[in-house]
Amino acid sequence: MLKMFATALASAALLHAAPAHAADLPAYPFIHVTAAADLHVMPDTGEIDFEIVTTEADLDAAWKLVHERLAASRALLAEQGVKVEDISVQDVLRRPLKEGERVTAIETRTAVHATVRDLNVWTALIQSLMVLPNVEALAVAFSRSDADKIEAELVSQALGAARLKAQNIARGIGAKLGPAGGVALAPLKNLSNAMGLASDAPRYASVSSPRDPLLVGVQKFVQGVDVIYRIGK
Repeated sequence: MLKMFATALASAALLHAAPAHAADLPAYPFIHVTAAADLHVMPDTGEIDFEIVTTEADLDAAWKLVHERLAASRALLAEQGVKVEDISVQDVLRRPLKEGERVTAIETRTAVHATVRDLNVWTALIQSLMVLPNVEALAVAFSRSDADKIEAELVSQALGAARLKAQNIARGIGAKLGPAGGVALAPLKNLSNAMGLASDAPRYASVSSPRDPLLVGVQKFVQGVDVIYRIGK
């Protein structure tokens, strides 16, 4: 169920904007409100990132080991229903590890990204990856495949909350609420926790903190709006 809330900020401007601020404020009496709507929902898509790493010095041995582990991880993902097109692998990288100017080891690594669309297999899949040799830097994140629908619902709810708030302000100052003169939408935010991987895309500005990667948790999406209404006559 959608839950609406409004932020504490609201302002009513009963006079025309001063010339010095004419470029920033509307040149008519207005009421300015901000509001937001939120939704708690279970994710339906999971993202996994991990690296396969070895410090085997011999080039051939290191190359063979990384590709063996890569084949094993691909097989594991396929076992759990992850499609080939949902798996991407970076080129194998070999580089020296240094302490100052001294080379202490030669590292060979590759990175794997997988999209899991059936979260019923999530726990078993993560458990298997966590015990796979040479797997490091495991990171997970969650999302919804119907984000467009969620965004549309939240925008509608937030705009309704903003209008109600503006009507209360207009009533309080003995005025009528006129039409909206401008609307701005904040990016849709995913305020759920992630493990290791913070999604920094504009649409999902997620807040990330350590959590158990085996668990699929409820997500909280928030959509904010900023609205300017004319004060009617």
